[in-house]
Amino acid sequence: MPKRSLNYRKLLALEDERKLEELSAFEDAELAMYDPSGLIPATGPEKIVYNALLKLRVRFQFQYHLVDFPETALNESIYIPDFTLPDYDIVIEVYGTYWHSQLGRRSSDEYKMALALYKGQEVIEHGIVARRPDGGATRGRYIIWWDYEIYQNIDHLFTRDVPELFSANRISGRPDQYLLDRKEEEKQLRSQRARLIKQKLVPRVHPYTRKLRRLRRKQWDLTKTYPFLKGLYGRY
Repeated sequence: MPKRSLNYRKLLALEDERKLEELSAFEDAELAMYDPSGLIPATGPEKIVYNALLKLRVRFQFQYHLVDFPETALNESIYIPDFTLPDYDIVIEVYGTYWHSQLGRRSSDEYKMALALYKGQEVIEHGIVARRPDGGATRGRYIIWWDYEIYQNIDHLFTRDVPELFSANRISGRPDQYLLDRKEEEKQLRSQRARLIKQKLVPRVHPYTRKLRRLRRKQWDLTKTYPFLKGLYGRY
């Protein structure tokens, strides 16, 4: 086999380097086109919100039933929020202009907004806040984002309506599994509550409790050995 010259070997090395650069370019392109929500059955605006929540690294649920509100799970009028942030008690609804502008659909959306107000949530649409008519205390938020708002500037919507996600005390997390199964969601919620209750019911022994028990044992031993001390201990 003839020996390859040094110049020829340099050319081969150069060709390998070119192939490596070409491969890395393809990999960068694939990463740039990668969509984390690709396997999630969602509309275009919903995917934008989904990916934005992933970047923020907060816990959220996509299309989960409101397990604490059975009225929303009726077969004839099922209602599933698009995004729920359980750590912040926030619901984000994504409205499509074509679908949600229809007369019948709009009345259903108004019913859901009234339901949120009844629960004590603030309803935010186009940056305008609506609260309970009776002036009662509010808890949580029900946010409505239209598709054209999401396409224009999704970052502005987050900073305007969910500013606590950018604070130093924000709660980090990861998305819950996409289930779309009410029974499984109820099972997970019950197990989660059981863990929380168990943590709260763990007995915490006061540092002086054990010392008091030891003193009581000593006191009992002394009164048994010296019966005349019972009267003295009974006074105090």
